[in-house]
Parts: sequence; C-alpha cells; structure tokens
Amino acid sequence: MKIKFNYFAILFLFLTTSIFSQNKNNKWTFGASLAWVSYSEADKATVGGKFINQTPRFTLSRYMFKNITFVGSFSTAINDNQKYTTFDGEARYDFGTSQNNVVPYVFIGGSFISAKALTPTANFGVGNTFWFSEKYGLNLQLMYKFSQDKFSSQRSHIMPSIGLVYSFGARSMNPRLWSCIR
Repeated sequence: MKIKFNYFAILFLFLTTSIFSQNKNNKWTFGASLAWVSYSEADKATVGGKFINQTPRFTLSRYMFKNITFVGSFSTAINDNQKYTTFDGEARYDFGTSQNNVVPYVFIGGSFISAKALTPTANFGVGNTFWFSEKYGLNLQLMYKFSQDKFSSQRSHIMPSIGLVYSFGARSMNPRLWSCIR
C-alpha cells in the first residue's frame, strides 16, 4: 500500500503544481498514463501470461526541432505475478501539427525490458494528443515492441496507453479543436 501511495503522491504533485519552464517556447511536457502489455496467445506461455499492467507509466518529452519530439518513458509491473520494467526512448514525428490542439504522430524507438532477463526491443507505433486546455492534454498511444527470436525471455508484443499530459508552459488554444476539422 505504501508503494501505491508514493506513486499517487508523485503523480498528484506533478499534475497539480503549476511549473513554468525556463524555455519560452514551451517545449517540455510530462505525462502519466494507464498502460498495459498484451502478448499473443502463442507467446503467453513463454513470458508467463498474456497481460501485464504497467500503471502508472511516466513520460517526459521535449520538442527538439521541426516536427520531431524526443520522449523518454518508464513503467513497471506493480502487484502482478510477472516481472516487467521498461525504459523506453522514442522519436516522434508530428506532421507539423505540434502547435495545434490535435497532434497525431508516428514514432520509432527502442526499449530495455527487465523481465526474466534484460531484453532490448525495437519499437514503433502511432499516437495522438488532444489538448483540452492550455496546460493539459489527453494522450492515446499504441506501441508495438519487436523482440528478436534470439531473446528467449521476451516476445514481441503491443503496449497501448492512455494518459494525461502536462505542458510546463501555457499553450495557445488556437485553432480550436472544431476549427481543425475541415
């Protein structure tokens, strides 16, 4: 129970405290997500199950340059019989929509998964952030983690997530969400 309290206390602190970045371009965001790992029926015997809860998943991202954002994430299995801790890095491409209220993206990256053994994966996927205020947005993401067959401790799998994103600086809310649909 103490572990859960600590995670929720940290999450509450980050989501409710108004912190302004020193960068006037508002390039930094922090996210906390509900995430899970899902293996195929054929692979669940190898890894010890089909589903692993990965909540909370913490993400820190920085817009780097034209349409590219670098992201680092961490999550671990809590109260699950399977061990699974992941450190993820990704490069997102946002199609030039980073200043809009709806920001779809594709990404490529990699992970180190600590489960039965430390295993690297190559990751790719899609996502979308819906900014509903100057500071907060809702992020949806679907990641595929490819694990080579030579790693017997891990199999390829998907990792969907849904979470709240906090921008360290106020974002412009123009154009409005309904103005983006033509």
